Amino acid sequence: MAWYVFALVDEPPAARPGRGLRDALAARRVPGGYAIVERRADVPPAEFDTLRAHDAVVARVAATVPAILPVRFGTLLELEEIEESLAERDEEIGEAFDRVRGRVQFTWRARGAGSEARGAKPAVMSGAEYLRAAARVAAPPASFRTVREKLRALVVVDRFQPATPTLPNSLYHLVDRGNAERYHRIAKTLTSATSRLVVSGPFPPFAFTPELL
Repeated sequence: MAWYVFALVDEPPAARPGRGLRDALAARRVPGGYAIVERRADVPPAEFDTLRAHDAVVARVAATVPAILPVRFGTLLELEEIEESLAERDEEIGEAFDRVRGRVQFTWRARGAGSEARGAKPAVMSGAEYLRAAARVAAPPASFRTVREKLRALVVVDRFQPATPTLPNSLYHLVDRGNAERYHRIAKTLTSATSRLVVSGPFPPFAFTPELL
């Protein structure tokens, strides 16, 4: 039976990781860190409740480790395949862990935005290319300028994602956990002043994780 992968972590969880979607989670040593996995015979259905349960597992694990790199939904592999995919990528994985260690993600969305990108095909990237490309995208629209100015001091990494056929313009902020409460207070003040933006979080750093598996 294969392993369903939720995330890579830099250290095993401080406590027992609990259950996954159905069975007990395990932390298996892999190149560059540990994989948080669950034994499973098939890929779970891509339904709302399952997606939400998957994210809840990742969030629960994230609260117990210094650094986590969430893995995309539906990743079902044999242990040998996981090890092969991560082999000789220790430096890349280490850099990714360093980027997110002790940090959480906040996500900003622009209401009603994104029509200009209808029909555009999002790029598929992985590893360092993913992060370099994220740094090269166009500057955020004017609706995000105040957000950037007011929260600049609390943001470690700022990433703008232009609209896609399924998502509006999005701004992702990576924030130290110790600053998350202050960030949230300021963010709520900003959203109360406009109906054009919505903020959510804190989350595990989904938008700052290169595709490793």
